[in-house]
Amino acid sequence: MGKITTIHQLREAIRDLEHQNYVNEQHMHHRVTELAERLKPANVVKGLFNHFFGGGNEWKNSLLKVVAGIATSFIVKRFFRKGLSTK
Repeated sequence: MGKITTIHQLREAIRDLEHQNYVNEQHMHHRVTELAERLKPANVVKGLFNHFFGGGNEWKNSLLKVVAGIATSFIVKRFFRKGLSTK
């Protein structure tokens, strides 16, 4: 925008700014609506499920490793407690 020297240029600049403001408001309204939809509890759970089970093999392997680690830890603790209590 150049230097405004006439009332006509001022009115045109105001119209342009008002239009730009309207477009920005519509864009923000659309983004807020999308965000509200994504944050609904059902959509969050669905997204997590798809992320872990619908993604690539990397997530599946990581999840399996975590489960295997927890199971191994549980089994080892259980045998250690049995071994210590019999002595």
